[in-house]
Amino acid sequence: MQPIDQLRDELARSGLLSAPCTTDGIVIGAARLPAAGADVMVNVDPELEEQPELDAGALLAAVRRILTITTAQWRQIVDTIAEDIEEAVGGEEVIETTDLRDDLAVRSVVVLPDAVLLSFAAPKQFPDSWIRAQLGDDFEVVEVIVDEKDDGIETVQFESADDLLDHLSSSDES
Repeated sequence: MQPIDQLRDELARSGLLSAPCTTDGIVIGAARLPAAGADVMVNVDPELEEQPELDAGALLAAVRRILTITTAQWRQIVDTIAEDIEEAVGGEEVIETTDLRDDLAVRSVVVLPDAVLLSFAAPKQFPDSWIRAQLGDDFEVVEVIVDEKDDGIETVQFESADDLLDHLSSSDES
């Protein structure tokens, strides 16, 4: 049995992830993150290409640790992420008045041998971006990045409905 399959089986036995499966050298499954009040996708990447020795016990412990984080710890993570982004934006005029803390919705958790990564949607303040945060050993926020969503779909904007119709009719002719 491959090490990644052993990790999947151990995660299934632990009950931490529902319906874990393997793909591209990682284990993926759904889980509840009670502190955030959210269901998330969890990716467990043992990085076997860099560390051939699988430490399933440490990875299971890391998954359990992030999924059982306290509400106070979660609130501190969200506050730090929001503060980092607000500081980076500085005095720029903000159109959306929803507090970023209320807009951040965790979507996925990635557990690596040496880090935990979180991905958030912020549909009101950052509708076209993912907010990603790396956590340290004590759940301190090590890094925050705002990544543009890449859905592989080209977005085209038009000044008016007439411009849209002109574009569509010229596409039909080609």
